Amino acid sequence: MGKYFGTYNRVLDDKHRLQLPSKLVGELPARFYAIKGHEGAIAVFEEKGFDAFLEDLQKRSYLDREVRAYVRAVTASTNVLDVDSHGRISLPSLSGEVVVIGVIDHFEIFSKENHEAVMKDADLRFDELAQIISDHEGK
Repeated sequence: MGKYFGTYNRVLDDKHRLQLPSKLVGELPARFYAIKGHEGAIAVFEEKGFDAFLEDLQKRSYLDREVRAYVRAVTASTNVLDVDSHGRISLPSLSGEVVVIGVIDHFEIFSKENHEAVMKDADLRFDELAQIISDHEGK
């Protein structure tokens, strides 16, 4: 399972293909799994990471209405992204400039505008977010 870090600006080609940054993804797998992410991102996982994500979802009670709603939203949005011989994946739902960011066990793809808004909010709240995470540690 990969470890993903960094921020990469890219432009999708006219066929909505994204050239994956070599610094982000060293050895390319044959495919990735993309799901609806948070704050308007597309979350992209390698197979092992995606399997771990699904396993975590399966541990939750499907009798819980919110769990069912989230599982449905995630599984309905799942797409298999085959990597072509040039290291590209196709993203028909996006066009133009995008930002790819590593998020430890997966990476996210944002439209450039959306990424700027999300990161501005995170930067403004950085210390507050650190405290919230610290407060939840061990719970």
